[in-house]
Amino acid sequence: MKVLLTGITGNLGYEVSLDLAKRGIVVVPCVRPGKKSSLSSHPIKFNQIIEVDLVGEEDIHISEEVDCVVHCAGAVQFRGAKDQNERMMAKVCKFAKSLNIPVYAVSTAFVYRPNSLEFTFNNEYEEDKFHAEQVLVSSGVPYCILRPSVLTGNSYTGDIKNFSGYYFMVRAFISAIHSAIENNRVIRFPRMQGESNMIPVDQAAECIGRVVEGGRLGETIYITNPLPPRSDWVLGETLDFYKFRDKVAVLDVSFEEFGKLNLTEEETRLYKFSLHFNPYWSMRYEFPKSICKTNLIDHDYIIKILSVFSEVENSSHD
Repeated sequence: MKVLLTGITGNLGYEVSLDLAKRGIVVVPCVRPGKKSSLSSHPIKFNQIIEVDLVGEEDIHISEEVDCVVHCAGAVQFRGAKDQNERMMAKVCKFAKSLNIPVYAVSTAFVYRPNSLEFTFNNEYEEDKFHAEQVLVSSGVPYCILRPSVLTGNSYTGDIKNFSGYYFMVRAFISAIHSAIENNRVIRFPRMQGESNMIPVDQAAECIGRVVEGGRLGETIYITNPLPPRSDWVLGETLDFYKFRDKVAVLDVSFEEFGKLNLTEEETRLYKFSLHFNPYWSMRYEFPKSICKTNLIDHDYIIKILSVFSEVENSSHD
């Protein structure tokens, strides 16, 4: 079996490439022009690498036949995403249709809304991902939509290619706390009421590899944590790792109420930054049944991923 894989330089695409290779599946990476050299250190030595800008004008061309496309590439910024994911999907679908092959497309679990809730988007990223899904569904190409939740470090090593999501919030808290310490203050923050649906990136990749190997099509599959940890627990574990627990006063108010308080300069910065992430720790509904069976987010795991993050952050500041 041979697959065209987009997004191999990203968090999930990298892990998916490793998982597919373990299954004996040949991977043909598709990268942006000029990025071929970034794969020189990849554990897999590729016989063919496709260079194409998925949001550009050029179509995807390949000299060898492939059996399917595993589409992990995406624009992940909350603001400014515009229609980049939709445009990427259109190009991938055009390529797949020309070869009459299926597409396994990675979206996000957070486009899900229960029927009882008004369908609104938290940000441009979710909206763009939703429209990308609609392009795939209406294309006539055989497909499977894969919806992972928040991706964090490898469950064995703690490593991740690019720090995003949860790590952005960790960085914001550290910055705010350091600023508060300099001003002899304690950071206040509202009590986090929801759950943090985090999943190790290799666990997500293993699920995708299993779906691709099994040839599952015509489904929307959730790759989410079946027993997600409470958001306040994740915050507490994070603060304990950095020995900052006594530097944060958790207030028994909602996030919205907190924003109306007389905030300090560092609390204001943290609040404004956190606005983008609040929906992901305060959701009041559960996702549909996940393909994942186990929650791997425990005390030891948090220490593992934060140790990697802290080491990289410290080295970048040296």
